[in-house]
Amino acid sequence: MEVSTSLRRLSLLLAATLTFSAAAQAEQATPQQIEQTGKAAEAYFAEHPEKMGEIVATYLAEHPEFLVAAGESLHQRQEIAQQQAMVQNAILHREQLLAGGDPVIGPANAKVAVVSFVDEQCVNCNVTEALIHANPDIRFIFKKLPSAGSANKALQDNVKLVKQIGFANAPAFVVLPQEKDPVIQRISVMSGNVSTDALIMAIQKAKG
Repeated sequence: MEVSTSLRRLSLLLAATLTFSAAAQAEQATPQQIEQTGKAAEAYFAEHPEKMGEIVATYLAEHPEFLVAAGESLHQRQEIAQQQAMVQNAILHREQLLAGGDPVIGPANAKVAVVSFVDEQCVNCNVTEALIHANPDIRFIFKKLPSAGSANKALQDNVKLVKQIGFANAPAFVVLPQEKDPVIQRISVMSGNVSTDALIMAIQKAKG
């Protein structure tokens, strides 16, 4: 049975760790010792692949921090992938994001737009007057979301747009250049309790 490269490397690490854990308390193992142990472990697991799972399971049970680190790494990769997908969706629905018909503050020809999806009862949530006044060259677009039971078609269209971008909750923000073909690295998507500082940083990034 062929042993995969990743599992082989893990087995070598575990074997070396288990073999020298006691010796390391007295003196550090030499590179030659580690290499010899690694070769022996590789040969053993090549002949007894069924033992690898048992040893790995035992080691991880005794060192759960490795599982925690792996889980955190996976979560980070998933978040990055989700952010990238949402940015792509923002580009795809750029015209809808920048379309008129919603409350707007700031010049129509602004270099950067801050599009916020907020509850219809809280139009300026997370976007403070100080932020707006400090950025007169920015176009702030407020796309209101309906409260429970609302049948307003325009607001329902905003709900559809929120889902198309990929937001799971509101308030939510898309900060992007208003140019026709914006650089993807200059677009930010955020949701939840977004701070004013985070919005300022996103605006600066969008300006380039």
